Amino acid sequence: MDKTTPTNIGVLLEQATQNIASYDRFIDSTKHEQTVHVPNVANAVLFAYEQLRNASENIEDHLLVQRAILRFYKRNLTFAANKKPSGLGSELIIEMTQVEYLQNDSVPVSTISKLDELIQVYYDAFWSIRKQYPKISAQKGEQWILEILSVKSEQLFNNPIRILSFAHFAHAHFTKLIKYEDIIVTDESLDKTDYPTLLYISIHKALLKSDNANVRSGLLDLYTFSPSAIKQFVEFNRKYDKLAALDATTKLSRFISKNGASLRIIRSTFFDNSDHVPADLSNQSKIRSTIRSQIDTEYQNVKRNLNSGIIKSIVFLLITKAIIGVLIEIPYDVIVTGSIVILPLVVNLLFPPTFLAVTALTFKIPGEANKNALTDYIESMLYSGSTQNSPTLKYTESVGNALLFNVLYVAVFIGAFYLVASRLALLDFNLVQGFIFFIFLSTASFLGYRITLQIKELELVSTSQGFIALVRDFLYAPFIFLGKKISYRFGQLNLIAQILDIVIDLPLKTTVKLVRQWMIFLNNKKDELL
Repeated sequence: MDKTTPTNIGVLLEQATQNIASYDRFIDSTKHEQTVHVPNVANAVLFAYEQLRNASENIEDHLLVQRAILRFYKRNLTFAANKKPSGLGSELIIEMTQVEYLQNDSVPVSTISKLDELIQVYYDAFWSIRKQYPKISAQKGEQWILEILSVKSEQLFNNPIRILSFAHFAHAHFTKLIKYEDIIVTDESLDKTDYPTLLYISIHKALLKSDNANVRSGLLDLYTFSPSAIKQFVEFNRKYDKLAALDATTKLSRFISKNGASLRIIRSTFFDNSDHVPADLSNQSKIRSTIRSQIDTEYQNVKRNLNSGIIKSIVFLLITKAIIGVLIEIPYDVIVTGSIVILPLVVNLLFPPTFLAVTALTFKIPGEANKNALTDYIESMLYSGSTQNSPTLKYTESVGNALLFNVLYVAVFIGAFYLVASRLALLDFNLVQGFIFFIFLSTASFLGYRITLQIKELELVSTSQGFIALVRDFLYAPFIFLGKKISYRFGQLNLIAQILDIVIDLPLKTTVKLVRQWMIFLNNKKDELL
């Protein structure tokens, strides 16, 4: 067979990008509709607060809009009593425009009625669940409804055709090659018929960095379940909650991420581009050149993302530490010692961000060998050729002397914490100050490690990070482990974000809304005088 003949995956890529191009042309043809104009009322203040709020949450940038919409619904929808929502579609567009998630005069007026209808459908679904399934807690039903509603609302502003098309493409690729029995070794009650769903969840988590809300919504569309079909809707959400929480899903997500470098390049090359040009695999040399150019672009993007990620993480640490200091550390010092102990306070404030900034100097971007390997691999995915060049997946290798290495790892864990604790004792840290130091050092270590994953996500050929990076990973592995646990718990509770929502978010946005309504009232009164 001719090497330039597209594989089945190559044909699927062409079809997917053709569908995206057709949709883009349709959207272009509807841009003449009247749009919503939002007056500038304290926009600068709202935008500044939104940046502070985002820094406190420390989530992926592409989730910011959906999370902002989720907060809007939590403020404006009541689930304590069945009170018909009114005018929320317009208010949502206004708020998203004021904080600059939406460009002014860019949202068609018809979107208001679409939002109002969407809100009513899901609000009614909540009360149907409460009536038909009284054993399901109101909190769980509210979570299901708000997660899906926030994603569906964002999709009215940012159509997900590229994301969902890529998820389908990646699913087809892995389905053809994956061996589940070499990944999922578990005693969990898991039927093999659930494997395709697990794969879809894992692709979203690993390659698209989706949260549960986005994956839940994507699967709901895939299965074409309607919120008005309450029995199906409830069974689906229960099943999703079960599958998403399985260790098997975590293992599969880790495997997909490990084998995702080529898929990430394909996504950025063919699915994320906005020039409306579908993939044409008839010219292999042009495709190869395009892929290599995109890899260079991704290398540059990683450099920028590393820098912005470090800055964002440092801001997150400083904000969180300042609040913890005011609420816990300083009051404890005053109560116990009668004064503020400066040295531990300064060390706890400055050391974790400084450590994170210094850690960034050890990051190393992949080189030419990785670029060549990625290009060859993607070509083997898209074009038929010799079986020697067919795509393969990397599975976890078994390690000899696993017990010995586990014992060594535990010893390093204990030794690292003892070493740091002994140094803190020399600086006269008390238990509270030492505890706070460990929390923030571990969080900084995990944030730094998570940022380096952006490099690994583009690696097909492992990049040697150097001796210093090796020592760094060895010594700080225990802190990374602890930081992951803390970040997971913090992500679930996120007390800082909740404090901001109660103390600033609700009063600020309520006040701005009243001011805006008052201005409209005055303008209407002036019109009546004419």
